[in-house]
Amino acid sequence: MNLINTETGEELQGVIQRMSLEEILTVKNDPNFIFNWPSEKENEVYKIQLFNQEEILGLISLIESANKHKGKNKKIDNIPACLIAFTCRKVFLKDYEDFVSLTPKTNLIEYYHIKFGFIESRKSNGGF
Repeated sequence: MNLINTETGEELQGVIQRMSLEEILTVKNDPNFIFNWPSEKENEVYKIQLFNQEEILGLISLIESANKHKGKNKKIDNIPACLIAFTCRKVFLKDYEDFVSLTPKTNLIEYYHIKFGFIESRKSNGGF
């Protein structure tokens, strides 16, 4: 997975791995993440990190990038794209009828449409 350093344009190697229950519970105290990740402990939760580094850049069960990697001043770009691509591949390999649903909790509906080509579903109350 390629991540991009926004200061240098350098492509960085990202690694996505499944988190253990213990790791999910420790994210609760990490100020970089707002979402209540321990509530996802029954689900498969994955983390993305730079190769050979410990810092968690983003998580997926629901997509959330660390605070410093959000918005116009983010330090690393392409985190959501890598997590979405990983999810789509995982869904395809597990034969989940090639369906991925994304329900933005904020004003990201237009962003996901422009950046990733998501099409809003009329049946999903603002989801894709």
